[in-house]
Amino acid sequence: MNKIRIGVDLMGNENSPQDLIAALKELTPSPHIELILIGTDEFKHHSNPFPYITAPEVIEMDEPPLAALRKKKKASLCIGMRLLKEGKIEALVSAGNTGALVSSAKMILSTLTGILRPCLLTLIPTKKNPVAVLDVGANTQVQAKHLVQFALIGTAYQQARGIEKPIIGLLNIGSEAVKGTSEHRLAYHNLQTIEHPTFRFAGNIEGTSVFDGNVDVLVTDGFTGNVFLKTAEGIATMILDRIHDHIPPNEFKKFQSLHYAEYPGALLAGVKGIVIKCHSYSTPRGFTNGVLGAIALAQENFIQALQDKLSNEIT
Repeated sequence: MNKIRIGVDLMGNENSPQDLIAALKELTPSPHIELILIGTDEFKHHSNPFPYITAPEVIEMDEPPLAALRKKKKASLCIGMRLLKEGKIEALVSAGNTGALVSSAKMILSTLTGILRPCLLTLIPTKKNPVAVLDVGANTQVQAKHLVQFALIGTAYQQARGIEKPIIGLLNIGSEAVKGTSEHRLAYHNLQTIEHPTFRFAGNIEGTSVFDGNVDVLVTDGFTGNVFLKTAEGIATMILDRIHDHIPPNEFKKFQSLHYAEYPGALLAGVKGIVIKCHSYSTPRGFTNGVLGAIALAQENFIQALQDKLSNEIT
């Protein structure tokens, strides 16, 4: 079996690289998995037993993405993207600057055939199965055609997870077809009129209904999706903190699956490579779950499977 190599960008987020490395050392992946760390020289001595690639530059969270990419071609994020492009790693995990990550992926990796815009896709828990939410931050302004394509990407993703005919919902301020912006109304019309054998469109979904688990894919723009995701995470954290203060530790374990750290970051779906974006404020545990998510996608040859499914959907 060929070794699966996962690139890990240690820089540009709120965690200390030492803490991330320490958390990665707690992982016990198969001998067929190799983690390749990318960071500045000062943290190299912490990296044993992992291979370490030194990056002379770092793109910080507050830097304008395009300007930073032009100035810092040797930043850890850019090095990781080039390694992915060259086939020297099978996936890249980063908690760095989101705009820089998305822009560098589009420039260096390019998009899959037929994809207009890549999007960030993440799974969140519901009363039933996890729902795939997209976009959660890559595109703050979208057109109806982008929302329709996000639905197709989400469909292909959930089918790859074993859901034969995913149910699609369009996040909106009301369930009626006339609600939302002109682009959302057009997307509703297009999704409703498409005779599509691989998914079922359930119409508009309000935020309060998402967690009932009646849709498998939730489609929205990146601005709304990011606010929705972070609000949900904040409420979940507050509730878990309250629960933690009032029940025994062994009982609290039952609720751990509700914590965002249990979920492996967001997949930048639609580019020619597996790129996982973790929150800049993810705990080291959340970051390592992102690494585990990348390993699972690489083992499943996910990009090829996604391209095969999308080739039948997008003309």
